[in-house]
Amino acid sequence: MNKLSKVSSYALIAMLLLGICFVAAPVKAVPNAMISLVNAADGTNLLEFTTAQKSYGDNIVINVTGSNFVSVTTWQVHITWDASLLDFVSFTFPSDSIFAYDSPIPAVSTGPGDCVAGQALGSGATPPSFTGDGRLAQLTLKIIQAVGILPPTSVTCPLHLVPGGSDTYVLQGLFTIVPDTTDATYHYYWVQPTTIPRLYMVPSTIKPANPGAPFTVSIYVDNVDAGWEITVFQFSIAWNTSLMQPVAPFFTNGTFFETFQYASGGVLYATDFNEHNRPPPLTPLPADYNYSTVGELLMPDFASPYNGTYHAPYPHTSPGLLGTFYFQADPTFSTIAPAEFWSSISFIPEDVLVLNHYNMDIGYSSLTNAQYRAPQKVLGLSIDLYTQYPYPYGGQGGNMTSDSFGPQQQVELFALVTYNEFPVQQKLVGFEIFHHPTNGNPDYIFTREGTTDSVGIAHVSFRLPWPCADPVGDIFGWWYVNATVEVAEQVVVDQLRFWVWWPVQVISIEPKFTTITQNKYQGSEDAMNFTMQIITYHLEPQDLLLTGTVYDELGFYIGGAWRGVTLGWLPPVMPVYPPDMAPGDPTPGTDSWDFSVPLITNAVVGKGIIYGNAFNNWPWYGGVPYCPEVSNTIDFYIAKP
Repeated sequence: MNKLSKVSSYALIAMLLLGICFVAAPVKAVPNAMISLVNAADGTNLLEFTTAQKSYGDNIVINVTGSNFVSVTTWQVHITWDASLLDFVSFTFPSDSIFAYDSPIPAVSTGPGDCVAGQALGSGATPPSFTGDGRLAQLTLKIIQAVGILPPTSVTCPLHLVPGGSDTYVLQGLFTIVPDTTDATYHYYWVQPTTIPRLYMVPSTIKPANPGAPFTVSIYVDNVDAGWEITVFQFSIAWNTSLMQPVAPFFTNGTFFETFQYASGGVLYATDFNEHNRPPPLTPLPADYNYSTVGELLMPDFASPYNGTYHAPYPHTSPGLLGTFYFQADPTFSTIAPAEFWSSISFIPEDVLVLNHYNMDIGYSSLTNAQYRAPQKVLGLSIDLYTQYPYPYGGQGGNMTSDSFGPQQQVELFALVTYNEFPVQQKLVGFEIFHHPTNGNPDYIFTREGTTDSVGIAHVSFRLPWPCADPVGDIFGWWYVNATVEVAEQVVVDQLRFWVWWPVQVISIEPKFTTITQNKYQGSEDAMNFTMQIITYHLEPQDLLLTGTVYDELGFYIGGAWRGVTLGWLPPVMPVYPPDMAPGDPTPGTDSWDFSVPLITNAVVGKGIIYGNAFNNWPWYGGVPYCPEVSNTIDFYIAKP
């Protein structure tokens, strides 16, 4: 703000406050009239904060106070500060301010590092003036210059009340009084944090219910102080391979660094899964142990004006998720109650790194491992309900989830009855099937009965219905099955559930570009580019044929593309089912297909359309669709050159 504009703004505020065109010449200051800037937190004139108390972006609050006022009807302050350290947030008039009883209209003018503000009582105010001490207003500023381990480690500046009859003054009648003033001092400095991060596993105790049961281990970090300016975590975990194995999706990213990333995709992950060998000087693992390593890097801010550097706010939280590992209990190992077999899933201390962006190793305070108990069998009468899918997809084990089924598919139910792990034959087994439609139609509840054979297995089956009206709303979702058997007046029950959905579903097919130029007279062919999104709830591998078929505006076929894959264990994102019988819907696995279709020269100019389909094979070979056909919802056009 130049000198002329400053004078103009101050004069304007003065006229607003006075409501008159005449201001008497300043007179000598009343010796004991005082306006002060005071720390709202402690009442001192020192605004001193450490990085343990305040972070970049936090606010500081200053009270503007008056003392020894006599018959004051108007006041104004002009406050300045270093605009590179602090930014203006607000200038407010609290309910206990000296003129609050009259609700006068305030006047505030601000610029970088500068604030002029004041209030004037109205002509009908009662009482007509203020005498005494009190708070005039409250100024809030924001910290915009961070301090850290390296310079600047400390910043300071005055908050200055500019004296003078057009800057900081009070009005008594027609007399402008220039009061004494007390400035404040702002001081912000880095102090070494008193806490060091700790890493721990959740859950801390793992007890799979059955051999082959899936489970997860999440890695959390706690006690992360922004003062360390941490940008890297690395950790390794080790486990006994005779007790458990990693399963897809093996590892999912955490959310800790993502909370502080400067832009989308601003966190890099490096992983090394299910390894055993550790070359010197690393400490070798026992023969029956493997390990996985994860490194996480918060990327710098590449936007202007930072241009590839780090800046506040730095990561801090308590606690934060670094990621989740996926395992299953070994399907061949269990103990018989009351015997127990315990092991641990452990951090490898020498692999754990906590670094800041200066490559300083901050270290860690502790590493808390997870304790693992192998599945435990209880002898006596037992029943295990499962479907036709092979282990581990059929829901084998107590209270498990089977792999998904498609519309009108045959569901085969088996119940294995044993006593002390030996088959029990010629026993009647009851089956109850239940489904609650999402469209509000009546529930499906029906029963069947089977008899155990020489190996203790009872079997019944049914085909999923497909009503004429709204079959998707009626049939899709969770189906539940209970199986019961009684032996020697003892009854045991097992539960199973399965999800019904399209085996594979094309969610969308859209153009990457909305305009494609027709090069009819150049003898060349441009490409039309598309993306297809698919989902699946099915875990067992299955053959999949994806097709994209393009028409022009007149309905002529102008090209297509296809992709044959085996979908199952390794799409980019695998389906995730709630463990055991926990509530909630599963999360589908997802995949995408980017493909191009040449634009032939005889395609007419105008709007195009593309159709997406999923089959289990080409119809020529007896293949059938997996799901309904979809078409683009984003228009694309074949345009003239």
